[in-house]
Amino acid sequence: MLENKRMTNMLVILIFGLMLLQGFMDNMRGVLIPSIREAFQIDYTSLAWMMLITTVGYIGATFTGGMLVDRFGQQKVIFMGLTCLAGGAFGISTAWSFPVFVLFMFLSGYGVGFINIGASTITPILFVKNQAIMMNLLHFFYGIGATIGPRYAGVLLASDYLWRDVYRYSILVIGVIVVYFVTCRFPKVERSEKRQKLPLGQIASDKKIILFSVLLGFYVAGEIGIANWFVNYLQQGRGLTPLKSASYLSLFFMIFTFGRFVGGFVAERLGYMRSIILYAAMVIFSLGVGMFGGKSFIVMISISGFFFSIIYPTTMALLIKTFHHGINSILGFVMALSSVVNMLANWMVGKANDLFGVSMGFYLILVYMTIVLMLMLTLNRYIESLTKNRENLLLDDETL
Repeated sequence: MLENKRMTNMLVILIFGLMLLQGFMDNMRGVLIPSIREAFQIDYTSLAWMMLITTVGYIGATFTGGMLVDRFGQQKVIFMGLTCLAGGAFGISTAWSFPVFVLFMFLSGYGVGFINIGASTITPILFVKNQAIMMNLLHFFYGIGATIGPRYAGVLLASDYLWRDVYRYSILVIGVIVVYFVTCRFPKVERSEKRQKLPLGQIASDKKIILFSVLLGFYVAGEIGIANWFVNYLQQGRGLTPLKSASYLSLFFMIFTFGRFVGGFVAERLGYMRSIILYAAMVIFSLGVGMFGGKSFIVMISISGFFFSIIYPTTMALLIKTFHHGINSILGFVMALSSVVNMLANWMVGKANDLFGVSMGFYLILVYMTIVLMLMLTLNRYIESLTKNRENLLLDDETL
């Protein structure tokens, strides 16, 4: 019993560490975009293609990851992810041309995808009750990493280090996680209905799964859009210094992280669906004020991090709660399809930057979050109608 508890505690620490690592690696990139653009002499559309190809790697990993988890287990999938991420970071730091740089960004995207699917599929095994709290705590550590990453990159750049050095030294962080990973033991989980495989056609034909996938895709496009383009928007569109811009991004993720720490308790109290709808509406309000107000209102974009915070993990908890069969297969499909939406949406931001200016491109994030709210309201109505139909069928059976 004590051995099982120790194994569980070590795995909890591991998945928290993996999410911290993912947040760190994902979000230091936004600070580096102006330096990367200058180093390779590329336009914003090329940067958007780079992000799109990185996301393709992530999609490939999440789409195959659910099946690989079913076949080989979380341990091997997470190890593959850490290996790809470390190899990607090393390659990025030594890339001599933009195509080579993009190739290694693809590899790092693949690594992040494997890490994410491994951590996400083991979470329901470790946390059976209060999944909104646990999902928010899990992503709270993503927020810690996302807070540290931009600040780490900004400080190194301000200290006259190259953007390549930022990636080179990040390998040390990955190494610490790898060392801890090899000390962990993973449980052998018996196959249950919750984790049984489902045919792809059955998953793809479920309207609820499609709605979950598309709204998560636009949400991630909004969150990643802040991470990738906020610093560039502040420098090019609002005339702020690199360090000041990086500080606003770090503040966003500090508030975002605090929101995830308390957000699970809010979601359990208000209800998952109601919390997501309320927070999405507040994101739209905060972004609108920050984008269209004067310089003194820019901080509202950082404050929007509080309202961004619970949407993704609480939606994932709602997804797990909604479906009672084949959750690994469903999670893999949802992560893959949502990543396709995110990939295309972020490419559109980069293209809009070139065609209409960085401000117009950044405004698309506000549009994406409005779509999230509309889709969540649609999903809520659809689930309510299914519930009412089921209740009516039960009443008909009782009268018979």
